[in-house]
Amino acid sequence: MSNSHENHAAQVAVGPPRVPRFLLVVIVLLLAGMYSYAAFMDKPAPEKTVNNFYQGYFTKDYNAVASNLSVFWSVRFLPEHQDQTPAELLAARSQIEKEIATVIAEIEADNELPEGLEIKILEEYTKIGTNSALVVYDFLEQGQPTSREAALLINEKGQFRIFNMSPLDDSLMEEVKNFAIEDLDEGFATLLEPPAAETEAGE
Repeated sequence: MSNSHENHAAQVAVGPPRVPRFLLVVIVLLLAGMYSYAAFMDKPAPEKTVNNFYQGYFTKDYNAVASNLSVFWSVRFLPEHQDQTPAELLAARSQIEKEIATVIAEIEADNELPEGLEIKILEEYTKIGTNSALVVYDFLEQGQPTSREAALLINEKGQFRIFNMSPLDDSLMEEVKNFAIEDLDEGFATLLEPPAAETEAGE
């Protein structure tokens, strides 16, 4: 019995341990998942921008608030930047963020927010274009909806940022559902593209 066992053992090739087949399958699936995420999911996310903006606002993190705002929204409170071209505003983004964060902090200094305030994104109304997006959301207090708002976002160098926010009446919901994001895209393309004269001057 012993000799038979030893002879059998001697015939087994010695080499590196084999990776179980199921682990190979898991690795392949993980790599495929990472590729799918990079190819399809890792894109500008307007809903995330709105969530991050309000999370910053509710916690009084005004740097986070400013980072999610468009320079075109911020400039209305920064008169020293109001004569700049769109290209100049985009180039000055880091400075504008610092300045608008300070302005908002001053405006909100004495503003007390209700307890349990949050937002709920109404995903069925989200529309995403190349240069623009629309996000609709409800404000909740202690889990109960109190009001509704819509945010228009602009794609500034690959990142969606809030261009405008406004209250939204229930009577407009059908109109919002049929909103043509292509029209807004066209308008924002004009804003984001420098005039021909400016382009020629820079060449």
